[in-house]
Amino acid sequence: MSPHRLLRRVAVAATFATVLLIAVGALVRATGSGEGCPGWPRCFGRWVPPFTYHPGVSRTNALIEYSHRFTASLVFILVAGLAVVAWWRYRRVRRVMVPATAALAVWLFQAVLGGLVVKFGLTPALVTAHLAVANVLLALLAYASVAAFSAGVVPAGGFDATTRWAWAGAGAVLGLIVVGALVRGEGAGLAFPDWPLMGGRVLPHLEGLRPALMFTHRVLAVAVAAVVAIVAVRAWLVRRTRRPAATLALCAAGLFGAQVLIGAANVWSRLAVAPVVAHVAVSSLILACLVACAAASRACWTVHERAPVRTDRRETSSLQPPVADHEGAVRR
Repeated sequence: MSPHRLLRRVAVAATFATVLLIAVGALVRATGSGEGCPGWPRCFGRWVPPFTYHPGVSRTNALIEYSHRFTASLVFILVAGLAVVAWWRYRRVRRVMVPATAALAVWLFQAVLGGLVVKFGLTPALVTAHLAVANVLLALLAYASVAAFSAGVVPAGGFDATTRWAWAGAGAVLGLIVVGALVRGEGAGLAFPDWPLMGGRVLPHLEGLRPALMFTHRVLAVAVAAVVAIVAVRAWLVRRTRRPAATLALCAAGLFGAQVLIGAANVWSRLAVAPVVAHVAVSSLILACLVACAAASRACWTVHERAPVRTDRRETSSLQPPVADHEGAVRR
């Protein structure tokens, strides 16, 4: 039995629960259920809302919004549990402790931000910030999950090129997610009723904010696709020593290909609920894969590829993985 089994299970559970939370949040937005619970943090003045009567709000919208809050509570329990395990057993393992602690702080900030969204209405800026922070939380948990599976590795030195490209891809995807959130917040999802052309043109007339936002989103998607492809190729070339990173990079590339078709389905279906929710959820999965790819790439590079140094006439590795005892404490 692995001494890190508890850490790994909690980290992975928190990561997938956060993906679910983002998907439910997209469902809230797609169904217009953002004001399904008019109060915060309670819903209709109760921690568990009434299931028979919702004054001024349809029961469906109320239940969808409440499911979002319930999922957020589940994520809090898991993230808090991850932080407790990190501080209890891994206080000296920075690559575990730091993201676990930061994730808890980000969740608390996200909860306050969610309250502001309810209080001040579904303004584009607040809705965009809410989704952006949710994806930052997911990125931290994805990193913590990889760290949980490589807790005995202590990376040192700078990033190699493959790892830098993976981080660049993650940053580019996060930027694309933010622009996409602005598109939804400003109601620009159908600024151009066709795809892949825009108003029947490759370079459309940009009259107004909504067409400009959608044009920016599509151009950025092309640029990000190129970056993700580079990450996948570079990771594939080093697959013999970085198989986890290569697998994650190929997953990100495959998901991005699917995401393009889902984006087209958003236009063709006139923003039907299913493709809208899928578009948000898959974008977050791509981000998580790339962050995990970057973390795994550096860990694998540390163990298998870091240049050896000569010590006492013997060629030894400049960085030997430390051994973790049954309590998770790292010793050299």
